[in-house]
Amino acid sequence: MSWLANFYSGPIYRRLEMERGLTRPEFVVLHCASHCPQVTARDIGLMTGLPKNSISRAVQRLLRDGRITRGTDAADSRALPLAVAAKGRALYDEMIEPFVAREDAMLAPLSRAERAEFDRLLGKLTARSDDWAKIY
Repeated sequence: MSWLANFYSGPIYRRLEMERGLTRPEFVVLHCASHCPQVTARDIGLMTGLPKNSISRAVQRLLRDGRITRGTDAADSRALPLAVAAKGRALYDEMIEPFVAREDAMLAPLSRAERAEFDRLLGKLTARSDDWAKIY
């Protein structure tokens, strides 16, 4: 699964860095903040397995560039939730297009039924209620 994920995303990340100067961790932070309201840098680390220092650098650059904002959490003053700013949303919407196109190309050999089954199986693997992700 790791090989498939890297085969899918690796070329796009390289292109984004060459053309837009955006690193993989920066895109990952932007992606997570776009889809998970009130996500924190710690949450992103837990979800993605990226090193804390990579996430921290990505967050700092995105904050400095005005692409994300950092809020406060009344219940936990240490938690600093991230949100996508308008500038970040515009960039994200533009940058997600190559991922969608590559996914379509990668799944092209599958029939509609096979795509539905693949999606069902991925959902089954990721929507678990046990602690499988905490093993490592």
